[in-house]
Amino acid sequence: MTGPVVLDVEGTRLTDADRRRLRHPLAGAVILFSRNFESPAQLAELTAQIRALRSPPLLIAVDHEGGRVQRFRAAPFTRLPPMARLGALWQDDALRACRAALSVGYVLAGELRAHGVDLTFAPVLDLDWGRSAVIGDRALHRDPRVVALLAAQLTHGMALAGMANCG
Repeated sequence: MTGPVVLDVEGTRLTDADRRRLRHPLAGAVILFSRNFESPAQLAELTAQIRALRSPPLLIAVDHEGGRVQRFRAAPFTRLPPMARLGALWQDDALRACRAALSVGYVLAGELRAHGVDLTFAPVLDLDWGRSAVIGDRALHRDPRVVALLAAQLTHGMALAGMANCG
């Protein structure tokens, strides 16, 4: 037997095909992308429509971590820094970096929750070895201990704003 699957939707509004797929009993969650975002009001409407399709409602997720992987960029969404900036800050002031990570997590999650998103796939837990163009400035740091500490602060900030996450 197959377990629940994560689906996406075509655009900024639900189509009849989207509704039919999302009502299927094996649909477990919806992941949103930049193509699903036109404006904050449109995003809130889309998530409300997705939520109204089922009871209990589908989980709504996004890969939104800041820097170049930030799916929603128009105001009121804060332009979040790449996570490598937190790692660089750690080099100068570890306590300040932890406070900044907590704040970034809280802002990221608060803005997403206000628009109907339940979960983000963040933070990136890869180590910055300086060799991956895919990871690049998405990584918090090269040292796994620093990554673990900063990720814990980011996650705590998200939890304070009521958001689940997956590193």
